[in-house]
Amino acid sequence: MAGSRSTASKRLVVGVAALAVAFSMLGPVGASAVGDDEGALDVYTADVTAAEAADLAAAGIEIADSRYTDTGVSVDVVLTAEEAKGLQERGLDVAVKKNKDGKSARQLAAEQAASGFEVFRSWDEPGGIRDELYQLAADNPQLVKLVVLGETHQGRELIALKLTQGAQGIADGSRPAVLHSSTQHAREWISTEVNRRLLTWYIDQWRANNIEVRDLLQNNELWFLVVANPDGYQYTFDTERLWRKNLRDNDGDGQVTRADGVDPNRNYPEHFGYDEEGSSSVISSDTYRGPAAGSEPETQAMMALFDRADFSFQINWHSFGQWLLYAEGWQTGTPTADDPIYFALSGNRDNPAIPDFEPGLSSDVLYVTNGETTDFAHAQRGTLAWTPELGEGIPGSMFVFPDDEELVQAEFERVLPYALDVAKSAADPENPVSHLGLETKPFYLKSDDTYKYGLPLANFTFDYSYGDPQEVRVIAKRSLGDVTLKYSIDGAPAVSAATEEWTGGDRYGGQTGVYYRVVSGLVTGTEPGDTVEVWFEGGGATSESFTYQAVEESTDDVLIVAAEDYTGASPVQRRGPNYLGFYEDALDANGTGFDVYDVDARGRIASDALGVLSHYDAVIWYTGEDIITREPGWAGGNASRLALDQILEVRDFLNEGGEVLYTGKYAGTQYNPGFVNLQFYDPTEANAQCHADPAVEARCRLLGGSGDLTNDTLQYWLGAFLVVNDAGTAFNANGKVQGLLDVLGVDTPFTGLDWGFNGGQSAKNQDHSNSFITTSGILDPAQYPQFESWVAGRWDRAGGPFEPHTGDAYVYSQIADVSYKRLTRTIDVPAGGAELSFWTSYDTEAEWDHVAVEARTAGGDDWTTLPDLNGNTTQSTGQSCPAGWRELHPQLDHYQTFVDETSCDATGTTGAWNAASGSSGGWQQWSVDLSDYAGGQVEVSIAYISDWATQGLGVFVDDIAVSTGEGTTSFEGGDTGGWEVTGPPEGSAPNANTFVFTTAAGFPEAAVVATPHSLTTGFGFEGITGADLRAEWMGRALEHLLD
Repeated sequence: MAGSRSTASKRLVVGVAALAVAFSMLGPVGASAVGDDEGALDVYTADVTAAEAADLAAAGIEIADSRYTDTGVSVDVVLTAEEAKGLQERGLDVAVKKNKDGKSARQLAAEQAASGFEVFRSWDEPGGIRDELYQLAADNPQLVKLVVLGETHQGRELIALKLTQGAQGIADGSRPAVLHSSTQHAREWISTEVNRRLLTWYIDQWRANNIEVRDLLQNNELWFLVVANPDGYQYTFDTERLWRKNLRDNDGDGQVTRADGVDPNRNYPEHFGYDEEGSSSVISSDTYRGPAAGSEPETQAMMALFDRADFSFQINWHSFGQWLLYAEGWQTGTPTADDPIYFALSGNRDNPAIPDFEPGLSSDVLYVTNGETTDFAHAQRGTLAWTPELGEGIPGSMFVFPDDEELVQAEFERVLPYALDVAKSAADPENPVSHLGLETKPFYLKSDDTYKYGLPLANFTFDYSYGDPQEVRVIAKRSLGDVTLKYSIDGAPAVSAATEEWTGGDRYGGQTGVYYRVVSGLVTGTEPGDTVEVWFEGGGATSESFTYQAVEESTDDVLIVAAEDYTGASPVQRRGPNYLGFYEDALDANGTGFDVYDVDARGRIASDALGVLSHYDAVIWYTGEDIITREPGWAGGNASRLALDQILEVRDFLNEGGEVLYTGKYAGTQYNPGFVNLQFYDPTEANAQCHADPAVEARCRLLGGSGDLTNDTLQYWLGAFLVVNDAGTAFNANGKVQGLLDVLGVDTPFTGLDWGFNGGQSAKNQDHSNSFITTSGILDPAQYPQFESWVAGRWDRAGGPFEPHTGDAYVYSQIADVSYKRLTRTIDVPAGGAELSFWTSYDTEAEWDHVAVEARTAGGDDWTTLPDLNGNTTQSTGQSCPAGWRELHPQLDHYQTFVDETSCDATGTTGAWNAASGSSGGWQQWSVDLSDYAGGQVEVSIAYISDWATQGLGVFVDDIAVSTGEGTTSFEGGDTGGWEVTGPPEGSAPNANTFVFTTAAGFPEAAVVATPHSLTTGFGFEGITGADLRAEWMGRALEHLLD
């Protein structure tokens, strides 16, 4: 095979480690009761890299606020002191956040409580929120109806009030309705107070004979769920001011700890548990979604309220951040068909409905969520819904809004015009009333919101068409009735064609259009070179028009999207395309017809999913030398919106049944800011250079993605959950690039096919590589089948740890924190003793995660760990023992004794500590002496023990040999030799995953990651050595994509 292995290749480490924390918790769950010194919550600021910010999000930590810095991201998070210490010990820059007076949120809360409250009131206190709701209903029977929707875990009532004239006498839902909810998150007191003031303002204005308000309440229902989480809200007064969740006792221990509570705003049956980014399965996480959709009484109460009234709108008040968020939240860049109404009532950053707020899609402006209230309201109940994130009152107050009447009233008055707009619009939502003067139109070929210009679902115009018939789409009001497509070819008389409603693709589209819908029709009769003008008519209205050029009309199955960015700036290149011929030749060799879309030659315009990609079964998207898609002349740190446009168009193509090969030596790199400097793009139509103008920079967004800062399309559509930089690059002893490692085809479609790079008949341009941790390697495909992905090819590294020591099979630990994994067997030891040996290769977090051989008399309690006779183990207890990991794993008391926060003894209650940590540097043979159990039975476990956070790649075991022959196996052909994967010991939490009997192909690190509809490579196809081998490789790829 052409190509060679490096004498010193870079060790693959996921130590920056989004992978590291994917299943982690940052502190010992339940170690401290909330409210004591160790368990008390405070707001911390962590100045981290983008990759580290991704780690925090993956760990289920709710990012309360974030700000981009020159070196990364500054994030605000709510933690206990214990959790903060855990992050600090792992090298993160974490400090208590303080205001200009040097006070933390916890200190501000303590001062408020000590002084007594002038504004804020608890739920339970006499004259508190509950009592006031009852009093308002009693005092205003002609206007107010009180409804008890259910009870919380602790027996508190869940109360809603209906405001409408004659409230007691008319059936609920008889009039157009708006729902105002607040305090889903217990610590957000300002949301309670703003919603309460809005409720009492309407009552007071009705009593004062305000004609506008009286008219509203004669013709509409305004519902108020002022405290949606009364248990949690009361708890913030009694015990912990910064508590967020409800008070479900998750672990059943009868006390409230960080292990308890469910986030009520992640518990709804709309994309519930869709991924681990938008909500968490970790019970200690602030975004823990709960055991099942709709499991919580607070959720059930809100859903019951939706059953009472057909709400036009919902405003779900939260804090803090000054955002005005709306659907959809479960995936980035996915506006609903009703987006024109959201825009009319919300405005945008340049003209917001609430002064100083930033409106927009919640997934793009803030972060991805799933199981969330407003997505549920829109998708499941036809209710358009917002999440306004209110302000701090004074900068630095964070969640502890000042107990100051003037400031609270100012916050209420700031939002009142927006809230009134929503109420006034309830009777006719498709024609909303906006104090901004924004109006909706009958048709939208593209959004009036310039911030959505690059989103395919908000912009159905395109410049080029690659086929006839050509589908065209428009967003149209449902009330228009039948819509007619109109088009003119080269100025000829208009042609009319019927349309139908677009029902969406595999995962999105067509399901969230209440008052608007997407309709589509077909343009026919064009020839290449024609210019086509398109518009729509219906209900007496006519849309704007757009014009496209007919380019191709072939019957080919494959399109090459040449995205070399040779007219760009990263790097500066010679005019191209420079590598297109390698792809054309390989397709020709397979007898496959194809067309070409050269992004640079087409004016740096992305290949449109509708106009271009939809005409093909498969797309080959290659990137050549491109590192960052950047406009010519732009400086570093700036990305063109074209970079995001292209990947979103590919996502739309996949959503509607397309197949994609994505290849390039930097493919995926620019969407993962852990490996390049932060890149910002301008989301507006202007596509301006961000760092050249502070006014532009203020509106720019990070190219990587939202929330966890990693691009959703890579993770959830292309199967590349994590990108590992230069993982397949060979380096010499001086760190100079020598080329790429070879790749071994290990699964469909490349099983048995191996290839190298930079040899004869290749582009000889491969000096960088990526490796991908597959999405199914992180998210179990049994639970997340929509993200099915696998390793189709892997880098061929000398000495593993990824190749079995012998044969094709071995045992692999998988990747998860807070775990205690065991491979166990009982062995008969003769009177003369016996010896157990095995081969292991491991990559663990040095000093924190350990590999050990545990032993005890079968059925006994005389636990110990056995030293390796070959010297691979030591008695070092590392840093995890003094940090307190016995709270995660009490079993360790048998082997270790805590001395102080800096040291432990390597002996315990019954035995001694012998283990290894860090990287083995390849395969090692371990041997342990079983003579102490001579004449009896010994239970032996090869154990991998992990702490709170940060993982390496795990532990591999092969070729076990027992001197007596019993239990000897190399795991080939399913022979486990009687070895079993057993659960963690008593006191440890269940493992998120554990040892598996597998082959090398089962390790989730890929040079080529495959999904049922895509292939993504960590190299450029053009660099594969040999034209014949490239042709065979392409043939395999085509068989997979065109099957």
